Amino acid sequence: MNSVKHLVAVDLGSNSFHLVIAREQAGCIKIVHSQKQRVSLVKGLNPQHLLSQQAITRGIECLKDFANSFAHLPEVSVRAVATHALRSAMNSDIFLKAAFSEFPYPIEIISGVDEAELIYQGVAYTQQIKHKTLIIDIGGGSTEIIVGKHFKPERVNSLTLGSGSFCEKFFIQGGITQEQMQKAQSFATSIIHPYAKAYRDSDWKDALGTSGSIKAIYLCLNELYEVKHISAEHLALFKQQLIKWQHYENIPLRSVDKRRLPLLAPAVAILSAFFETFGITKLNHSAGALREGVLFSLSNSHADLDTRQRTINDLCQLHFIDRAFSQRVLRQLQLFNEQLAKNSQALASSTLQHLSWAAYLHEIGITINRNKRQKHGCYILKNTEMPGFDDEQRATLVSLVRNHRGNIQLDENHQHAQLLQMIQLFRLAVLLTRSQSSMEPTSVAVHYQDDTLIMTINSSIVQHSELMVSLEKEISITAKAGIKLRLIAG
Repeated sequence: MNSVKHLVAVDLGSNSFHLVIAREQAGCIKIVHSQKQRVSLVKGLNPQHLLSQQAITRGIECLKDFANSFAHLPEVSVRAVATHALRSAMNSDIFLKAAFSEFPYPIEIISGVDEAELIYQGVAYTQQIKHKTLIIDIGGGSTEIIVGKHFKPERVNSLTLGSGSFCEKFFIQGGITQEQMQKAQSFATSIIHPYAKAYRDSDWKDALGTSGSIKAIYLCLNELYEVKHISAEHLALFKQQLIKWQHYENIPLRSVDKRRLPLLAPAVAILSAFFETFGITKLNHSAGALREGVLFSLSNSHADLDTRQRTINDLCQLHFIDRAFSQRVLRQLQLFNEQLAKNSQALASSTLQHLSWAAYLHEIGITINRNKRQKHGCYILKNTEMPGFDDEQRATLVSLVRNHRGNIQLDENHQHAQLLQMIQLFRLAVLLTRSQSSMEPTSVAVHYQDDTLIMTINSSIVQHSELMVSLEKEISITAKAGIKLRLIAG
């Protein structure tokens, strides 16, 4: 007789926290309980990316309730993942420490790319993806876009667009005007546009939308127009109808939870930008989402789906890594990619994934000694079990950590143009982050001209003598490895 195992997935989203409990037997998963609480973490983030104590308290109380929901179950496997709000919070460590007293399970703060991959697996697990498909998930603080087929995502990105953040930025006090809607959609378009060509060229046949925001739009269109999918025509009609209602409190629709009404206009603005920029004419709603992907990752049938992020989190905890600094390095890398995307030079998702791992682990050697920490980090990663990482992924990560500072040393069997590009961008991200006290990434513009990275720097950087000395030294060091960098004052 096959034993019964319970799987517990917890999604700490920017707007809401979700709990899903499933029973697995003989490789089959059946959801037996689901729970949702609106926590609105994203509203608790101030301009300095610090979570308020009120937001932290709301989150801890919710997790306490969740823990009580499965405390009586035998044979439980738990995985909890946190997304944009905690990814952005500079004081996420305070939240995690407080949470552990009420919710004694590890909480993984996953990258946007990992979030996108889990969303894809959640969709693929709940429905067949026979043809190459575009998937859009509009969350509270970020939006994930994926193209894939069957169980394999081929292109993934996470963008800083969210219904919660747009609510605070463009639809203050709940008003909905033509001007507000236009500003919100235009801003969304400016973020989406650098990715448009790559996604248009991905040759997807179908489009799916997931998450609470897209589900709410789908329910509204069904109530208003009795349609079974989101079309460009009906989305445009609904946008104008929202403007006529003038305020979310005037929306008379009964199919959507009243607590979600303030997020409708922001979600419509974001989705409209995707429809126009990506050339979408029809979008179906998918019930699968991040939490289903997390359940899928816990399944015995797919135990190695993505243990990599768990490995990263375990190493960060074991070696007392400064997550706040790591996240600042990651934001600098994301800024680089946004700049490159403007010139149709955006980094591949696999490149971003490796850089994300390196951002979290590059200081791992400090636990041995600050001096030559890059060498100590290289040694640790070479001699540590890293579940989920294949030999190539580990070798790339080792090389990035080994070469994030100091002279560049490359394994003769593991050097190529893409690796040199990653090393260059990573070194610059660490250098710029370390030179600035600001929590925000250093404002620079980068693009490639043939094999040379052109970095345009502003006057404040030019006047920062120590930073300029470091950048000039960087040009000299990297040139010895065949990496070209040119600075331009802009």
